Amino acid sequence: MSPRRPAASPAEPFLALLRSPTTGGPLTWAEPYVLTDGESLWPCLNGIPYLRTGRDRLRARTIDAIRAGDLDRALALLLCDRKDDTVPAADPVSALAVAAGATTAKAAMDGLGYGGLAPYFLHRWCQPTYLSGLALLDAHVPTGATLFEIGCGAGHLLRTWTDRSGPAIGSDLVFSHLWLARTFCAPTAHLVCFDAEGAFPLADGAAGAALSHDSFHYFRDKQHVLAELLRVSGTGPVLLGHVHNASRDNYSAGHPLPTDAYLAALSPDRCYDDEVLTDAALQERTPAPVRGEELRDAAALAFACRTSGDAAVPGRLTGVVPGRPLRLNPLLTDTGPRWPDEKFAREFTDGWPYLRDLTRPPRATLAAGRAGLAGSDPDVDSFARRRVLLDLPESWL
Repeated sequence: MSPRRPAASPAEPFLALLRSPTTGGPLTWAEPYVLTDGESLWPCLNGIPYLRTGRDRLRARTIDAIRAGDLDRALALLLCDRKDDTVPAADPVSALAVAAGATTAKAAMDGLGYGGLAPYFLHRWCQPTYLSGLALLDAHVPTGATLFEIGCGAGHLLRTWTDRSGPAIGSDLVFSHLWLARTFCAPTAHLVCFDAEGAFPLADGAAGAALSHDSFHYFRDKQHVLAELLRVSGTGPVLLGHVHNASRDNYSAGHPLPTDAYLAALSPDRCYDDEVLTDAALQERTPAPVRGEELRDAAALAFACRTSGDAAVPGRLTGVVPGRPLRLNPLLTDTGPRWPDEKFAREFTDGWPYLRDLTRPPRATLAAGRAGLAGSDPDVDSFARRRVLLDLPESWL
């Protein structure tokens, strides 16, 4: 068993919040690493229940490997699972090596054949879309609330939330994304793998707030997803961030709607231009909402539903953590920024001078950041605000 592998079981209070994706009933332990709803068996490795429907053969093979005592092979089987057949399958031998003990997130993504997705995950900490998500949470979710995020990816927002605010539940269609979150990024978050096209396998009111960030436009049945987010978040706010506008060109696929269609479907309490949220994060100020009709030409939108609009203290999630060591943005070289590829440069640097003009700090400032002087050295804080210095997870690169 890999030394990096965390505890095998989800915490019992979280297990009590889970529901079967097929029967809607509670889940209990059938045997080590295997949950049951009384009719079907569901593997649970690294504390991540695999509740994705339509994968009966994969579940059976995984459970066979568990029963044979080969946990690395069982984990590798789940790590090879993709969102659909349009994504090339991971190499089973490489996936087994990752399961047995990948030492960094980058090595794991390389071993799992993430391709163009790897730069997006590895460098998300400075992307405008990550910052806009933090600003949206900062504005509408109170400190201490349990946050549920659908489509959480590798757990970037979950890491910041659990580190600075409160508990979190993250879900994704792809098991390996959640495994990255558990292993390298957000180890204390509760995680569950399922398909959002069906009933969410979580109890009513399992969380105090819900978020879909840079994911809502991918869902075909948006009314269903919204209803489930409202159900899972109890009486708390539901936030939809970086939602693509079908009336504008976008870099990603999915099923976006035009602004007016979103407004009709969601009836949001607050509406934002996603770029305004990014600016708010960079300047550590409260973002200004606008009337929905003003967003018809915005490339990406954000909405807050069932919220009073009471904002938290700006910078709660976007500012530095005093005393936290910071590292140089890995996009920076001695001669300036170096982008992973042209698509990354076009998507994330056009219109954003803070990225396009990234510059190495003086050696003394870099050393002060590494030494944990964030919060007490104005120069360190300034470079951190511009994402030159980053709070990266251990063993990320």
